[in-house]
Amino acid sequence: MIKFKPIKIPSSFVAHNMKIANDSGSGESKLWVGSTQAENDIDSFFSFGDGYKYIISKEHLRDYLLQVKIEYIYQIFNKYKNASLNTWIDNYNEVEKLPTPIVEFNLVKFTDKSRYYVRSEDSIFKKILRSLILPKITDLVFIKDTDNKTISISLEINQELNPNNKEDNSPSETKSDIQYCLHINSDFPYNRIIFGAPGTGKSFKINEDRKKLLGLRADEDYERVTFHPDYSYANFVGTYKPVMKPNNNQSNLDPNTNFIFSVLDDETLTDQQKYDQLYDTFNNNQQLTNLPILMGLICGTEKINTRLADGSATADNNQPEFNKGKSLRKYVKPANKHESNSSGGISYEYVPGPFMRLYVEAMKNVLKVAKGDEEPRPFLLIIEEINRANVAAVFGEIFQLLDRNDDNVSEYPIQTSEDIRNYLAKELGGNPSDYAQIRIPDNMFIWATMNSADQGVFPMDTAFKRRWDFTYLGIDDNDSDIQGKVVKIKVGNTEKDIEWNSLRQAINEFLAKEKINEDKQLGPYFISRKITVPANGGNIIDTDAFNRVFKQKVIPYLFDDAAKQKRSKLFEGIPNEANRYSKICEEYDKIGIGIFAQSIQNDACEKSANNATTTASQEQNRLMQQSSIDNI
Repeated sequence: MIKFKPIKIPSSFVAHNMKIANDSGSGESKLWVGSTQAENDIDSFFSFGDGYKYIISKEHLRDYLLQVKIEYIYQIFNKYKNASLNTWIDNYNEVEKLPTPIVEFNLVKFTDKSRYYVRSEDSIFKKILRSLILPKITDLVFIKDTDNKTISISLEINQELNPNNKEDNSPSETKSDIQYCLHINSDFPYNRIIFGAPGTGKSFKINEDRKKLLGLRADEDYERVTFHPDYSYANFVGTYKPVMKPNNNQSNLDPNTNFIFSVLDDETLTDQQKYDQLYDTFNNNQQLTNLPILMGLICGTEKINTRLADGSATADNNQPEFNKGKSLRKYVKPANKHESNSSGGISYEYVPGPFMRLYVEAMKNVLKVAKGDEEPRPFLLIIEEINRANVAAVFGEIFQLLDRNDDNVSEYPIQTSEDIRNYLAKELGGNPSDYAQIRIPDNMFIWATMNSADQGVFPMDTAFKRRWDFTYLGIDDNDSDIQGKVVKIKVGNTEKDIEWNSLRQAINEFLAKEKINEDKQLGPYFISRKITVPANGGNIIDTDAFNRVFKQKVIPYLFDDAAKQKRSKLFEGIPNEANRYSKICEEYDKIGIGIFAQSIQNDACEKSANNATTTASQEQNRLMQQSSIDNI
């Protein structure tokens, strides 16, 4: 007998009358059984088209209903829309009407982009099962009998149904014990977005404020994540992922064999990537022809390009060996996610994202404060480039938690999924029902950076924006550290001391006159602080480092983005080459900022000279004051 992993029946699967009270909809007739990444393994288990019969025992359904009768009546663990003694009697009578002791039904698969479902149009599956199963407390297990070629359904209870535990398991009583407000005293906003032009120091500002907020635990009580166009809810909050589970046999394997298994079981890699990673291991052991056999046996589903011992391509990509391994699959008992965790291999576990990880840490502090074991302390989630992902999709229902009340706790709770409830119960203690609803506590801060000028960003809707405090960093804010910092740079055929801040401002004034928005202009730290603020405390910027970064960052940005439509005016110093990037870089090596419009050159030189005079005067006054103090 081979068991498929238990599937906790969700409220979305059952018929409307058996759904959890707060859930809506009429329910789905399809049942989610896994990820499409494991499609071949799931196909292999269900053996569609191989003559297997899908069955359920009438006696088993009777036994199940007798076990859950008390839940129908008392509703100890969940509140259902229409569960009662009368409902139970009706369902029991429907089971009694089944014509045969063993009932057969058809089963087909259904997949979308990421999920693998099974469903049936037969009444036993579509009507009776969905009408009598109690969600969340019921696990559905498929059992495969290879001798009799049957796959049967078993309904298993995952809770101890005892009416005496009714008060102890009441979700409302447990939830009332969680006090989300710790009265954290902070002048910083809780939901905060810092935005501005590139190089204005948004990340630096958040990093400095992080140290002020978290104090001595500034390097511990925070998480940092960077959004990108492919970032998702599963990345941010969490999802089920394949996880390696050790077993007794694996613990005795040598490190080399464990490495091979870890690569073969890694579902984030393509078959080609797995082959490439394992090529050297098998080649060094002179067992290279065994690799395609092993891949065909365990994981191979794609055509892969194989190599000979000398690294050259094989004529047939070892397809005979690959097929040989694939043909042996049905004779090998899989040590993977279909078996229980204790047997090792791959299993699916809820893997939290940065939001959920930090939420758990903040809630641990909340619960320990309630017991008197800790003092309240803040936790910080930092999101870089928040608008480079689709925030509505990434945040999902978490979006609702951003609305905070006067105590800086979420104004409105959200209903959590079964996955999240189980995970929180595991990490924080208690029962999953304790976390049927959650709020963000007042010790959890969420800060983000945003650059609306970037290409390919996602717009934010008004409802999302209003839940944040926006702080704008102006184009000349925080430029004090680069004032007076000069670099020797060519202006035409003459080398001069040019202040980076003056050059930056001269370019920005040109862009402004050309009606280019401020968020496209250059911030003080568009060239990083480590270049423009010398580590030795002096005022002289390394010329070679500056020129290299200027060509790598400033010129490409102006050429491709900020001044793309104004190239001929911006690069007025080389009128015949203004649309050729390579030529602009070559000319920069020869004449420096002479490549720019004359107004930029004049402004940069004039401001640099004026600022140099001011800096010298300030330094002279400082020395005179110091001398006077020394003579007292």
